[in-house]
Amino acid sequence: MDLPPEVERLLLDVVADGFTVYCCGPKSYPLALVAAYEWPGWVDLVTIRGLDLATAARVPKHGPLDVFAPPTVVWAYQGRAEPTLRALLGLVHPDHPEAPRSEHPAPPSLLIPRSEQRPMSIRLPPPGQTAARAARLAASAACRP
Repeated sequence: MDLPPEVERLLLDVVADGFTVYCCGPKSYPLALVAAYEWPGWVDLVTIRGLDLATAARVPKHGPLDVFAPPTVVWAYQGRAEPTLRALLGLVHPDHPEAPRSEHPAPPSLLIPRSEQRPMSIRLPPPGQTAARAARLAASAACRP
């Protein structure tokens, strides 16, 4: 995937926030990029199929969750990669009073069939960075009652 500089910068911001990144398919030409950030009770996700198709979501966790096939979401945004990544990075902390809570079926664009997941490369957040998103959003005015 050839990425414009702004999309590449936003992806680096996602990585800096502590997301785990999954590259589905060959590294030289991935079929999809998936990034996931786990909260207690929630997972924030973004699935990028190309510059014109990206979907971000907050998924409730009711036990083990397959980040490649979430059944429900409480928030989703779909569009071009740049605004979708911006929407994900701007999503409020799950404890914020205005955080989304109503569940509805996950958009089909979040689904990555098992046949498209392999080969897979996984990039874990560096040690100490797994809580970066929680710290950033909790420190912002968005989490204050």
